[in-house]
Amino acid sequence: EGKGTVSDHHYLSLGTPRTRDDPFHDYMARYDVILAVGTRMASPNIMRGQKIVQIDIDEAEIGRNYPNTIGVVGDARLTLEEMHRVMSNTVPQRESRREDVDSVRKQYFGEALAAEPLESFTKAVRKAMPDDGILVAGMTQMGYYSRLHFPVYSSRSYLTSSYFGNLGFAYPVALGAKVACPDKAVVALSGDGGFMYNVQELATAAMYGINVVLVVFNDNAFGNVLRDQKTRFEGRVYGSHLKNPDFMKLAEAFGVRGVKVEDQDAERLQEAVSEAIDFDGPSLIEVPVGEMPYPY
Repeated sequence: EGKGTVSDHHYLSLGTPRTRDDPFHDYMARYDVILAVGTRMASPNIMRGQKIVQIDIDEAEIGRNYPNTIGVVGDARLTLEEMHRVMSNTVPQRESRREDVDSVRKQYFGEALAAEPLESFTKAVRKAMPDDGILVAGMTQMGYYSRLHFPVYSSRSYLTSSYFGNLGFAYPVALGAKVACPDKAVVALSGDGGFMYNVQELATAAMYGINVVLVVFNDNAFGNVLRDQKTRFEGRVYGSHLKNPDFMKLAEAFGVRGVKVEDQDAERLQEAVSEAIDFDGPSLIEVPVGEMPYPY
């Protein structure tokens, strides 16, 4: 939810890795205290025994998930400014942690933990977008992967349905984001199943000429459910395969520009997203894919 509050360009940013992954887990374990600002503390992966100092404007959130918590109730910015004012005179200067953070980033975001083609697609979309562009990550394999691996450089530029997990929300939310921020590039990532929940919003985009770039990763299935059925339920597949329309003809019927990226070509995807951002109107980019690897 707060992705981008600290720019991933900042040398101290570790992005949003999972705390159970070894590089990040080992790094966190070095410290006795974690300062948690404006988080629900919903992750089950904070190490036991670590003390938490939790800042939240809602008193009910303090210590709700971790009992070993010292609470500070207040606005995040004002509280941090006051803490900085007080502590700057009492806490001694320390050596820079740049090298440590760089090491963790290289381990976590290196090729060893990358999942293809998710990694190449993620890099392609990021390269195509300006730093302040807004990404709306839908409930799809690419959306899940982007939560961990898509760098974000400014606040309020990465939108998800968060804990609500609303399938189909990405495209209408992207339209709203573009209307609210007309000078920013807006890209929505969706699966074919999720997109069909709100396919009618292509009419809205066409009617008002809203320049949103929609990327539909089409595996002709509810891919996440299909994989779980195969791996966790002994291959008992039910209701996960889909019969989709021809998305290029669908885009044409609505008066929306359509582009199809074949062969899981990440370079072509980057070009297509870049061209769509510059286009004066809505675009639908279809990327046919097979079964995707587990995104987490």
